Amino acid sequence: MSGERRFFRRDRLTGLIAIGAVGALCVAAVVFGVGMASAKYHLADVGGWLTSSKKGEVVHVNGLSGKVDGKVTLSGTAGHKMKVVQQGGVVLIIDETTGVVSRVDPAHLNVVQGVAYRGAAGMQVVSGSGSAYALDQKGSVQRLDPMTLATQGDPVSLAGPLGAAAIDAKATLWVPTTVNGQAANVQGGRPGQPVPVGRANDDLQLTVAGGTAVVTDFTTAESLILGANGVQVKVKLPSVVSQVGKYKVYAPTSTDGQLVPLLAGKSLIVLNSGNGSLSSVALQLPNHQLQTPQVLGQKVYIPDASAGNLLVYDAATNRMDPQVPVTGKPGPMDAFVKDGLLWVNNPNSPKAVVVDGSGGHKPIQKYTGDVPGGSENPIPKAGGGDQGLPTPKLPVHPRLPKLPITPPKHKPDPPKVTPPNPPTNLRAAAQPDGSIKVDFQPGGGGAATGYRLVTPAGLKATPARLSADGPDYTFTAKGGTCGQEYEFAVAAQYKNGDHQSEIQSEYTDPTLSCTQPDAPSGITGTGTAQGANVSWQAPPNAKGVTYKVQVTGPKSFTNNNVSGTSLTIPSIWTNGSYTINVTASNGAGGKSASVNQTLTGPAQHYPGQNAGNTGDKSFLHKGPANDSDQSNWITGFNGQSITVDCQKIGGQFTHSNGKAYFSGKLWDYIHYGGHQGYIIGYLVTTPRQPDWQNYNGLPLWECAG
Repeated sequence: MSGERRFFRRDRLTGLIAIGAVGALCVAAVVFGVGMASAKYHLADVGGWLTSSKKGEVVHVNGLSGKVDGKVTLSGTAGHKMKVVQQGGVVLIIDETTGVVSRVDPAHLNVVQGVAYRGAAGMQVVSGSGSAYALDQKGSVQRLDPMTLATQGDPVSLAGPLGAAAIDAKATLWVPTTVNGQAANVQGGRPGQPVPVGRANDDLQLTVAGGTAVVTDFTTAESLILGANGVQVKVKLPSVVSQVGKYKVYAPTSTDGQLVPLLAGKSLIVLNSGNGSLSSVALQLPNHQLQTPQVLGQKVYIPDASAGNLLVYDAATNRMDPQVPVTGKPGPMDAFVKDGLLWVNNPNSPKAVVVDGSGGHKPIQKYTGDVPGGSENPIPKAGGGDQGLPTPKLPVHPRLPKLPITPPKHKPDPPKVTPPNPPTNLRAAAQPDGSIKVDFQPGGGGAATGYRLVTPAGLKATPARLSADGPDYTFTAKGGTCGQEYEFAVAAQYKNGDHQSEIQSEYTDPTLSCTQPDAPSGITGTGTAQGANVSWQAPPNAKGVTYKVQVTGPKSFTNNNVSGTSLTIPSIWTNGSYTINVTASNGAGGKSASVNQTLTGPAQHYPGQNAGNTGDKSFLHKGPANDSDQSNWITGFNGQSITVDCQKIGGQFTHSNGKAYFSGKLWDYIHYGGHQGYIIGYLVTTPRQPDWQNYNGLPLWECAG
């Protein structure tokens, strides 16, 4: 993979703006044969806006009929590269030649304003969930009013250059910052806590799938599913993703559902961001210029810019469906999913196509004047139509006489042996039990007698052989090591004269033999005399799992390799509120869970000392300092058991007798005889005496605050 993909690859951007002068935008609206910008129009509720760069137009297409029902022309933009950002009722037009961003008013079919954003060359404009932002590569992020395009608040500065950004279901803007290997986020125009997702300068790609942010690291071949507390799921991808220079990997910036398709060469990898499952299939694809795949339902659509068609893979049946024609000619294609429909458009061509969830498609003619009420399709007058036209009579053809069948004079020669074609569409997917499921499709050709799975050493296939009659063409391979990759082929067997022969398929992509475990549950923390104790319940599929434990709060702790389900942390002995995060991982990745919990160390008991005579008062204070409140005191506690809840370093105290032994800044929070408060440390025989300047440490905890 080259630098072309690293930061601002065109097929990943929502909108890329080249800097230029602001031009006046004059609009002519054409719909129902009316050119009045003040009139109101009704466009189809299920529809999409497509660009026609050659004519300087954007057209609205009815998604159910494939017909143009509205058109907006921007004068002076013919031949310019344009993009459309459309979310809900917000439609933004980005003129990449002039750097002007404008908003279309669908109700009146006019452009209400155009704004040019000047700054660093190369900018993005993203819109979604009621929010909009403009971003430049240097790292500036400016919040916009999606209706007026006016700036809102001060810009946010991130570590540039910025990757392709998108907005999730909670209106949070996510953007990869490759220089530090993080996913930055902005909520309501304010920066949030960035999430570490890789190493510095790793090749990162963001996809918002079904409203959830997913970051794919092409350098390490990992996908990370983000949540409220950072990385929630980490999925290891086949190594083909990270083969720099050999393959160019394509991934969409957003998908309507939870599936994230990744195209690397002829390998199609599909990640389910809902549960972290993964499947990989080696497809029979032409050596063409392929573009970013899109998902609609269970089908993956791959634009073929070399042929002007859509390649279609059905994940449910593991088959390649017939191609969908778009233009039938070479040229770029913009593809996106909106309103449950796939829209594919060549901005330089009059042709486009819309595909529905069942795979049915309708061609679109963008340049047509056949708009309802237009000159080429006037509204029919009452009583018009085909009424009164005679019904044509069809000619009747006489039946041909039957010809006699002449039997052959000799027996036909025995048929020649035709080998079957190699099996196709091999798909390998790791299973929760550590096995690998491999399914395929027969290749046709000659008659096969059966199929066998070609497995790596040490793995065993079940069943040992599959019938040629199907209908199930699936093997299961067991015996693999979690985290190790395996490749498989399928051999088609056939009878070749008096002996059996077979012909073998290509190998699958490297596939892991396990899936990542579920997240731990029942996480809890307790303060003990030995430090903080953290425990959790293992997930059901915990075989071969290790845990990463992170505790953050007044004190922090991390252990990346815990084998059990509990841990005592001697370095945490400060009372307060903590976040405990536990990640269960194996060779395929991991999932994490976290809780917020208050940890408080247990009270300890020590004899009192240095209290003077029976009547001498030892004052208790509200804080760890000698204050003026002398309303709370205890007496006569020498040798008596004092309950010490915790300790705190506070104000320096020096006794009036001037002796160094009776001075210090360590205070004990105690309970005694119905009284409680802070007392200077030398009055209690805590383990570290006579050091009244430093904490004793465990078993005593530090007081909160």
